[in-house]
Amino acid sequence: ELRDKEITLHCQNKNEKNMNKKTIITALLAFVTMAGQAQVKCHVEGTLETDAWGDEIIICEAGTDLRVVDEPRFHVKAKDGRFTYDIETDFPRLYEVFFLKQYETGRWFAGKFIAENCSVNVTMYEDKRVRIVTGGEEGRKHAVKDSIEDVRFWNPVEEIDNKLENPDRRAEYYKADFISTITKVRSLNVDSLPEAYVDSVRQVVNHYMRNENEQFTAQGLQLKQQRDSITSGICPFRIAFAEEQPMLWTLYDVLDAIQELKHADNYVNFDKSQYEPYLTLYHDKLINYYPDHPVHDKISTAETAYRLHPGKPYIDYTVRNNDGQLVPISNLTKGKVALIDLWASWCGPCRSHSIAMIPIYEKYKDKGFTVIAIARERNRQAMENAAKKDGYPWQSLLELNDENGVWRKNGAGNAGGAMYLIDRDGTILSTSTDAEELEPLVKKALNIE
Repeated sequence: ELRDKEITLHCQNKNEKNMNKKTIITALLAFVTMAGQAQVKCHVEGTLETDAWGDEIIICEAGTDLRVVDEPRFHVKAKDGRFTYDIETDFPRLYEVFFLKQYETGRWFAGKFIAENCSVNVTMYEDKRVRIVTGGEEGRKHAVKDSIEDVRFWNPVEEIDNKLENPDRRAEYYKADFISTITKVRSLNVDSLPEAYVDSVRQVVNHYMRNENEQFTAQGLQLKQQRDSITSGICPFRIAFAEEQPMLWTLYDVLDAIQELKHADNYVNFDKSQYEPYLTLYHDKLINYYPDHPVHDKISTAETAYRLHPGKPYIDYTVRNNDGQLVPISNLTKGKVALIDLWASWCGPCRSHSIAMIPIYEKYKDKGFTVIAIARERNRQAMENAAKKDGYPWQSLLELNDENGVWRKNGAGNAGGAMYLIDRDGTILSTSTDAEELEPLVKKALNIE
């Protein structure tokens, strides 16, 4: 009797499997089709409260550098002070919205929002930050955080800033020598001045930035210290909030924090304590939040780049050679003392640093030294024109539209460039861009007395 039941059940299961075979195949085909479609659809509606910046709006994923990657889909035209925009993407992602003309001035107020399955309302002003109202869950959590942060921190800070920036009371808060120096600096046309002079001016400004007692009067210093006391609480608040309310936006904050830490040496009085806790927060609490989201790969890449210091091994990545083939950078540096020169036609300081390396290259190129230049561009012609004008004796590879993520992998972010001096065994010798600092290191690596 048990054997008969087993045979009956076996036949039933077999018939059911045969009957469902077409259904399963159909479902699998449907899943494959859906996998190629956008999973997130976000509708944006915007209002312009000013016509001072024209009617052209940029909406793009956060971190996009328009100098390198610019697509027609980023550009939105407002009509009668209103615009709409639809985003379709694979994951909820962080987006930015700003005026194109304002961006072109170098100082712009960008609004940010998570593009998720929801509607987003944007209001844009002439001289203050963009107002964003979103119906998405991620956006709502961030709005709660922002509202608390404004009351606790930014509103009191704004009151202090208004006092310090009041032109009628400047002499009350700042010393006369500092006011005189800053007034002169602001009147300079930096682009028309010799680099040595600009550097000397920068050193004076940095001196004041490092020595607050020489900037402020006693009353001004008291206000500045009150401000610092308030802002020192922002990072702990954000970390505590993220621990209680994990959100996608914080993953982007982690990415930004790593990039800021990477460039800490470029700032005066940089406070790492405002950024380092994000690394602990990420690994303790957030590493499994949205585990398949692409931002995790970006964070991992940024952490690797953050550790690119002298004495550490340089990373490997692919670049496109002049034959159009993708090759590992290690193939190009193998057996050489190599300077990786990340530059761009639109980056004046990068080009100055590259030009300064020409005599060093000519002096040591036959002794085992090479320069591997990689230009971050939107088109080849811009690179070729700049290289010809500057007279580079080496060939430059092209990183077109960030296709290989070379800047991100080197931790350069949206900066114009960077330099890495690499020993024959792949060890980083220096990350300086100063030719005078680099030449002795090149000679030492080449065993030249």
